[in-house]
Amino acid sequence: MTGADRGELVRAFESARASDDVEAMAAAALRIVADRRFGAPPAAPGYLHEAYLRVTGEHRIRLAVELARAWAYAGEPDRAAPFAQEAVAAAEESGDAVLLAAALDADILVHWGPDELAARSATAARLDGLAARLTEVEPRLTASLWQLTTALERLDVVAVQRQLHLLDDLADESGSPRVRMFAASRRGMYALLVGDVRAAGRLLDEVRRLAATTAEPDGDALVHVLVSGLARQTGDVHVLVEQAGEYESFATEHGIRSILAEAALLWLEAGEPDRATAVVQQTLSGGAAAVPRDYDWLLTLTTATEVAARAGLLDVTAELSDLLEPYGGRGVVNAGGVAFAGVVDDYLRLAATVLGRGEDAGRWADRAAAGYRRMGARWWLDRVSAPAPGGRRATARIVLAPSGDGVWLVGPEGGEVAVRAVKGLRYLQLLLARPHVELTALEMTAVVAGHGVTVTQGDLGATLDRRAVAEYRRRIGELDTDLAQAREWADDERIARLAAERGLLLDEIARATGFGGRHRVTGASAERARVAVQKSLTGAVRRIAELDAATGRLLHDTVRTGTTCCYEPDPGRPTTWVLDLPRPR
Repeated sequence: MTGADRGELVRAFESARASDDVEAMAAAALRIVADRRFGAPPAAPGYLHEAYLRVTGEHRIRLAVELARAWAYAGEPDRAAPFAQEAVAAAEESGDAVLLAAALDADILVHWGPDELAARSATAARLDGLAARLTEVEPRLTASLWQLTTALERLDVVAVQRQLHLLDDLADESGSPRVRMFAASRRGMYALLVGDVRAAGRLLDEVRRLAATTAEPDGDALVHVLVSGLARQTGDVHVLVEQAGEYESFATEHGIRSILAEAALLWLEAGEPDRATAVVQQTLSGGAAAVPRDYDWLLTLTTATEVAARAGLLDVTAELSDLLEPYGGRGVVNAGGVAFAGVVDDYLRLAATVLGRGEDAGRWADRAAAGYRRMGARWWLDRVSAPAPGGRRATARIVLAPSGDGVWLVGPEGGEVAVRAVKGLRYLQLLLARPHVELTALEMTAVVAGHGVTVTQGDLGATLDRRAVAEYRRRIGELDTDLAQAREWADDERIARLAAERGLLLDEIARATGFGGRHRVTGASAERARVAVQKSLTGAVRRIAELDAATGRLLHDTVRTGTTCCYEPDPGRPTTWVLDLPRPR
């Protein structure tokens, strides 16, 4: 809706007020707020409030429903709750089934928090039973979307498939482009859930076409969700960067925390860990415990957990893990079934892994893998290795080695695929041979070129010698051990002394490094090397993913690029890399 359109509706409202036509006031108020975007503050709710206070009967119920929806969609369920309660009670008394369906939808919105799944599921089931007796399209659409959402949260794949079929049937029956857009977007969600990127791509094209022909305010958002989901699964760095920027801009403009968290994850997936760290810190600026427990609480915290864990923000990761642990076994859903964002157990696995809680990591990995198998979530399951007999995890042997004649072999041993030789493969081999070792882009280009490490005068160099930083980190590891012992013995004096030394060392490292512990290096040569190495690495990984999706995904998740690059093995996916092939005799 344009500003001119809203201005015309406001004038209609004021004219109706002047003539004391309360029904016309109500109609104008409802149209003023019709252009509602999910997660954004309500547009001019005062018009709804004023009309609500002056009308009675059906009009008051409809206004109460819209006030509940407006505040709930804005993430303020406490302000929405009284209106939803009144709407349900009044609609029940009126006997109008369509009004009651709208009131029940508003009531579910009010109870969309992480601790209200049981109440939400019960009301969704009631709405579904009511909608089955109606011919009107809107309540039936709403009922299916809610049933789909709660089924995803409960990891009930049979119920998910049933609702997808019902949405398709409703689209065929109604002939409505809007209903078809919702049906296609949820089919696209499911295609990404099971890792069918071809089907997801076709459905994205359909959703994009339908969004252009409807007046649905969230049509663009549906397109963005599918585009970014496809980019993650295919490793398309160019699209990831584009989407990350758009997500961040939109979230900042409208103040939507969950979208800001998603922007951080997209920056991380695009190989920009410093940007991701900065954005996730904005997301949690008031502290993780202060994030409102609304409809997107689980999505926000799980997304932030992945970014914090992979970026090395250990204190933040530990805090997020503690908040999420009660929700193990739950599916994470973006809005009304728009996207499936994994299971909570997977994020707890990731957090436990980086925090060094090996036993917990294994337990959460087993539970996450079970949930993904139940849902048929192949792409998500690739993030978690299945347990081998006896509870031990099988170690995969994966080849990444030159075979001669300008060809490399890549993939599981015995099932390798041939890949044309490119420089990015040599960079990958260099990193895979040195797990956990950070190499600057300048060092990598020099090694691959067969030269010693050289730094031109265009570079200012690191602010602290890399060996000194490594020594500081080694000493911090010793201090952590000593601190644990001192705390066990309740030796307060020793605790204070050790903590002070640890703090001084951390301060030194912080001054010398950027986000995530990377050495601060500036200058022309470093930047040119960073761009060249990152482009080569991402191109090689993308090519591998096209031929072997699982190996491509593993490399995408474990190889970090930027001014410094590093291979960080995933303990949940133990791998032995075969980097040299036997020479023929």
